[in-house]
Amino acid sequence: MAASIRRNSFWLLLARFTAQTLAILFTAVIARKLGVDDFGKFSFIASLVLIGNTFTNFGTDTFLVREIARAGRITEIAAQALSLQLLLSLLYCLAMIAFRNAPLLFYSLALFPLAIFSVNNALLRALNRMDLFWRLSLLNGAIQILAAFLAADVLTLCLFLFIGQILLSAVSYSICRSSLPTFNLFPIKRFDPILKLLLPFAALTILLVLIQRLGILFVSAILDDAATGLFSSITRVVDGLKFGHYAILGALLPALSSGNSASWNSFRRAFILLMAVSLFFSAILTFLASPIILLLYGKDFIQASSLLVLLGWSLLPYTISSFVSYSLIVRGYESDVVKSALVSLFGNVILYLALIPFAGLRGAIWSALIGECLQASVFTVYYLRRITNL
Repeated sequence: MAASIRRNSFWLLLARFTAQTLAILFTAVIARKLGVDDFGKFSFIASLVLIGNTFTNFGTDTFLVREIARAGRITEIAAQALSLQLLLSLLYCLAMIAFRNAPLLFYSLALFPLAIFSVNNALLRALNRMDLFWRLSLLNGAIQILAAFLAADVLTLCLFLFIGQILLSAVSYSICRSSLPTFNLFPIKRFDPILKLLLPFAALTILLVLIQRLGILFVSAILDDAATGLFSSITRVVDGLKFGHYAILGALLPALSSGNSASWNSFRRAFILLMAVSLFFSAILTFLASPIILLLYGKDFIQASSLLVLLGWSLLPYTISSFVSYSLIVRGYESDVVKSALVSLFGNVILYLALIPFAGLRGAIWSALIGECLQASVFTVYYLRRITNL
């Protein structure tokens, strides 16, 4: 089991490192090509699509990984999850029409192929085909960068990203069909048998992504496109340094879900390791913020350097939140994680509303940092309450 966890961690680490590196490169390309203002506009659109992807996913990723890993084979819940995602994608796209924003509408259409792609990825992870997961991550990043180079403005960028997602989903379906025994998503099935089971996962993922994207939404609403572009450039760098968290926790989830006691020792060691890595990354950002911003985005974004120093320290509380939430989920206490995330969401809203009007973009960064510390504290309180009651 330990060897399997190490192997899966390696492939997931490689996949996440690849995905995050290519995502940062994609962001750097479009930031330089679009400029601060248009980059801010695209960041707002991308945030709405990410929220939409989270809503339409409805927590099926984590649910599928846990349940398929327990079953050891693909069951009908995969087709049920896909049918739910496709219906929610339709509803979300209809809602986006109200914005009367052509780039947003084009990019929102990518939710349909994304539904197929997300189910396929969850099945690969659940059945320990992390090597194939890495290949798809590499292809996804490459397609995004190609779209960035081909695009002339925000509209063509969103259009090319939509086309790229169609191609990516087709490739992922082909890979799963040839590599996973009993793989079958069509015909889609009724999703009502799993709907009640999905509700805690859906609430959790939607709340966490809302917390993650609140900053961009509030900066866009209260300040302007330029501030939104600067804020997005900072958060993209910090998010890119979370690849180790995604990889190790993603590899441990199937093992922990299967009930193997040895995997909990790996879980504890991984927490110590990632706290040390997060401290190292935070220190690097403290001393090298300016060169990093100049290298990635150019001199137009240089004023973001001092703010990157601040947000870099959010990696430490983020590590705590990640491990606490996974520990509760594996034990079946999703409701506690949902309650924690809801408290954190309200806290973050108050912070952004209070600090952005008072301190502008710097207030948004302080809100994000304090909000991450608040979330770690709330998650830990719920965890300790649950553990002491066992």
